[in-house]
Amino acid sequence: MRRFEFVGGTSNKYWEIGQDGTRVTVHFGRIGTDGQAQTKDYGTWDEAAERVRKLVAEKLHEGYVEVEGSGSRPEPEPGVDKFSVFPRLELPPLPGDGPARIGDAKLPAGRWLGGDTQFAPMGVTPITDPVLWGTNAPVKDAGRKLHQLRQPAAARNLVPVLLQDTEGEPSRPWDSREFCPTDPRRALLVDVGKELAKEWIGQFETDDEFDDERLAGVAPFGKKFPGLSRPAQTNEIEDDRDALDRIRDRRIGLVAAERAADIPAAIGWMGAVNVYDDPALISAVLRSWEVRWNARLVEIGFDTLTLTIGNPPRDEKTALALAAEQCAFCSDNVWQGPGTISEYARGLVNNRTWHFWWD
Repeated sequence: MRRFEFVGGTSNKYWEIGQDGTRVTVHFGRIGTDGQAQTKDYGTWDEAAERVRKLVAEKLHEGYVEVEGSGSRPEPEPGVDKFSVFPRLELPPLPGDGPARIGDAKLPAGRWLGGDTQFAPMGVTPITDPVLWGTNAPVKDAGRKLHQLRQPAAARNLVPVLLQDTEGEPSRPWDSREFCPTDPRRALLVDVGKELAKEWIGQFETDDEFDDERLAGVAPFGKKFPGLSRPAQTNEIEDDRDALDRIRDRRIGLVAAERAADIPAAIGWMGAVNVYDDPALISAVLRSWEVRWNARLVEIGFDTLTLTIGNPPRDEKTALALAAEQCAFCSDNVWQGPGTISEYARGLVNNRTWHFWWD
């Protein structure tokens, strides 16, 4: 096991990691205690080794120092040398129990919605302080209220989001605590193009045999990921008020985060856990889309995300490149939807709302 320690201020922690074939084990806690251990099987040696490398890179960024003699450091993630150690995460205060007023916007009674550390991504330190406040019941004009909340919430370092409950199980996932907050700044460590390329190629291999049917479905692309899409340059960014006005009867949440893209990582959303071990990967993609497509996360459910788009693709060629990227990000959208990239792309032209769902 390689051992890392973080000693300073009120911190006196250790973190250890080891790989045994396809299995990765982490062990962490306060120095001098037995701590906690987690083990996960990643299926292949390469996948396990990649996970070890990523987790070690994150710990080095957080300020952990490898204990001498525990092993050599791996090469850092792409872009690691661009960032210094993350300073202590300072969380802004959330409203308390009861009704809330954010600027001129009034919200009905709500409360803190706490996560559960058992849902923390493997090797990632959970945040136990409250990061999510939510109304107790759905709000009739929820989308319109979210639009009204954006500016005053941002002044308090909060981001509003619509919280969708699970049909038939209204307590999930928010009241059942099926999430675990983490530091959203970890999304800065993710190479989006590299991660999506990995997801792209993974769709076409089944038991080491090439999946010809799916390959045909992504024509004119092939097994190699075509890269990140590029929107047309424009100064005409569309407001999403109309799209939000159509979303009603949702609970409203306030998240301690700097931007909407950080919400999955900040609250530790588990909706895509069958594909992504860590929601920081999702937040990294959403950050990239904020910049390129003026995409905003507006609603989050048990296994769904809804975004509004300020600069949607205007032609099929641009939409086709975007469709490939979205297929890598959430393949269920294509394979359990229209079935081909080209057909999916047609639905993206001038579409100001993106919806994602993971099986």
